[in-house]
Amino acid sequence: MIDDDELLNEFLVESLENLDRLDQDFVDLEREPTSREILASIFRTVHTIKGTSGFLGFDKLESVTHVGENLLGKLRDGELLVNGAITSTLLRMVDAVRQILGSIESRRTEGDGDYTELIAELTRVQQTD
Repeated sequence: MIDDDELLNEFLVESLENLDRLDQDFVDLEREPTSREILASIFRTVHTIKGTSGFLGFDKLESVTHVGENLLGKLRDGELLVNGAITSTLLRMVDAVRQILGSIESRRTEGDGDYTELIAELTRVQQTD
């Protein structure tokens, strides 16, 4: 975990702005589920949060976004198609990211939430067999 308040605050502001963009991207994706542009935008947002959280030592956040990024990469690359189960799981991931960021903002820790089940579900929905 990081002690530099300025860097941490920048990360929080940027991440929360990115999540707001994600909300709109998911609305757009519902209208255009095959749009590679929208999927690429969602992927980049999650990738950015993942990379920065890893750099700052937020392991839970990095783990959740890492597996979400893998799923989004398969969607973006056309290996998987968006469906209801995938969308629901991705929205649960976004909720978890918001929860973790909220904890970081208020307590400067990732909190004690357990995201093992979510990570397993994000992994399960990307299985193609």
